[in-house]
Amino acid sequence: MKKSKIDDFKVKDKKLNYLKSTNSIAKYFNFSNLNTTFKKEIIGGISTFLSMMYILSVEPAILGSAPSITGNGTMDSNGVFLATALVAAIATIVMGMSANVPIALAPSMGLNALFAFNIAKTGKIGYEGALIAAMISSIIFCIISITKLRALMINALPHSLHLIIGVSIGFFIAYVGISNIGFVSKTDSNLPIADLSNFKLNYPGMIIGSIVLFGSIILFYKKFFAPVAVMMVGGFIVALILANTVDNEAIKHSLGNAKWSGSEWNFGHLFNGFALNIKNSLAEIGNSEIWNKPTMYVSIFVLVILNFFDATGTLTSINIELNKALGEEKQIPQKALIIDAGATIIGSALGVSHMACYSESCVGISQGARTGFANIITGLLFLLSIPLFPLFKMMPNCISGAATAFIGTIMISSITEIEWKKPEIGVSAFFSILFMVITYNIANGIAVGIIAYTVTSIGVGKTKEVKPVIWALDVLFILYFVATAFIQ
Repeated sequence: MKKSKIDDFKVKDKKLNYLKSTNSIAKYFNFSNLNTTFKKEIIGGISTFLSMMYILSVEPAILGSAPSITGNGTMDSNGVFLATALVAAIATIVMGMSANVPIALAPSMGLNALFAFNIAKTGKIGYEGALIAAMISSIIFCIISITKLRALMINALPHSLHLIIGVSIGFFIAYVGISNIGFVSKTDSNLPIADLSNFKLNYPGMIIGSIVLFGSIILFYKKFFAPVAVMMVGGFIVALILANTVDNEAIKHSLGNAKWSGSEWNFGHLFNGFALNIKNSLAEIGNSEIWNKPTMYVSIFVLVILNFFDATGTLTSINIELNKALGEEKQIPQKALIIDAGATIIGSALGVSHMACYSESCVGISQGARTGFANIITGLLFLLSIPLFPLFKMMPNCISGAATAFIGTIMISSITEIEWKKPEIGVSAFFSILFMVITYNIANGIAVGIIAYTVTSIGVGKTKEVKPVIWALDVLFILYFVATAFIQ
């Protein structure tokens, strides 16, 4: 009897210690005031991960095409995968622990395309130069976030210009996705051109990609959580079956990387690629071919501007959704702004493009996430994805392209909020979208859009409404185009 009582006491003591520990966690994340529970936070964290896990396939696919400044190959996609998972996990967990907000971070869609296609490839400074530019620009952006400069620039631009930039990037990302599905022909350097692709070779990818894309859209509007993840998994299973059972040229062309291979589970490739990307970038820091090109300095400037607008717009939109869920008005925590800006410093050091807060965090919020504890769950799932990297590597471009196109369609939803009846806004939006798509360059679209805003404002007699910061940007963007003329 005494032994039984002692055992009962030990069980009760363990339960008490457990409750104390959980209560400590709940207290740290302020569960009671934010009206949340562990169940809600866990479900919310899982939902956020499922809705943004596509980046684990998309980021390596995009950065894996970025050439080296040495001319020897491209960035190692295995290394990019590991870096993406690690940095997303670290940044997301730090955001949750420090700022106590359910806002997850990962490499930015849009800026990764600029990194690979425009800076590394077209700009001819390689992925090494692009990572250096990302590092420098992120340090500058971090300084801007700490000081009042960020608030100054936010107030200088009309709200519609913020919307225009987001919508334009949405069109650009959708175009990247559509081309990866297989609808558009590409040049030898893998850049899309204004022509339809070879349907005989691409039809399997086009069909599967289209189903994944439109299935994601339908599920999204049906309020189904993680629509992209669900459709990507479904599409991947179909691709996996076809690639391993059907011996067909079109299947091999569209779905070839879904072919099963035991060697894919060699984790040595993963860690070797990760180390190689960092080693090569460090080795090229003193390369004069990087520092002698105007592209380097223009890229730093453009990345600061783009990161600023991307981060500020996304954080604002997530904060609005969070406030709706909480039923109160709260400002974005200053810690969140600094972590958001500082994440890219870590990211570029480990071998990924600019980091950003993800609007997919709203999915987690809709499923109950209210605190940073949801971020802990999301971050741990990113870490868990590392042992499963071969499955992500086998994801065909048509499926990751469908996910990219879906995000583009969601980003352009705010197009109705643009003040089209105001000539200076409408003209700016038109040229920003047009130039971003036809030149396949985000920076060009933003530059032409802001210049068009100023010119049209002068034309309609609203010169006084153009703030000094806009004039300064006009001058800098004109210098940008002049510099571009010397690197073409």
